Amino acid sequence: MFHGLRNVGLALAIALGGLLPAGAEDLTIEGLGTIPFGREITVTDGGHTAINKFFIEGSHQKGYGKSSGAAVWAILTVPPGMNLHPEKPPYPYDSLHIYQLKKSKVSGLYTASVFVIRGTEEDFFHEGRKRDAAFWKNAFREDAERPTSLFGLPKIQLSEFQGFVDHVMEEKGGKGHVRIQSFAPWRAFKGDDGTYHWAQEVRVVMTNEKGLSFPMWIYSALFKEGDTYFLILTTGSHATAEELENTLLYGYYSLKRSDRR
Repeated sequence: MFHGLRNVGLALAIALGGLLPAGAEDLTIEGLGTIPFGREITVTDGGHTAINKFFIEGSHQKGYGKSSGAAVWAILTVPPGMNLHPEKPPYPYDSLHIYQLKKSKVSGLYTASVFVIRGTEEDFFHEGRKRDAAFWKNAFREDAERPTSLFGLPKIQLSEFQGFVDHVMEEKGGKGHVRIQSFAPWRAFKGDDGTYHWAQEVRVVMTNEKGLSFPMWIYSALFKEGDTYFLILTTGSHATAEELENTLLYGYYSLKRSDRR
């Protein structure tokens, strides 16, 4: 169950030993800019590893986009209207680049996986999603209208969101359960340089068909530079969230765009 969710759990469990640090404890994303994390965080580049390839190949499995795992993962991570698992190319996941964040303290080692997916409007909206594409195309402007209810999500209650996830699982015949513990829906944030990005945060406990459970923190951020969107998904345990969340938010606010001084 949850092919995509299982993959994320696998990525978190695999030690990315032998990889090259990205340098300067910052995360530089080609075409977007540099996200500063400070000296407490180590950034490791996993873009050319077997696990990165594993995720891309997994996204090509026939029928996966219609599965309960793909549907629930989209609800938890993807901006409304975007489609990461279309039936035909271009496939957004082909651009996937994985990184790992690591923070070491006396209390333990905290790690998070960062998944960067990039693409144009054609990549994310090429299956007839013109209304959604039109919204996101203008959502990053200073003078853009910022609705209080983006496709119903910002005003939704936690119980309603849980019911939505349960309904999708039942409708698609999914096994197991996803329990939503906290949920902050998609909303716009203004960075230090005056540009906007959008973000959503959710904490869940996932239980598979065998009754095995594990907690997961998921922070999704959407940036736009020129005609290119950058969807950045950060996943880790609830304990990792407590250690890395503020650093992540500060990094996004302080993003140094590639084309700006």
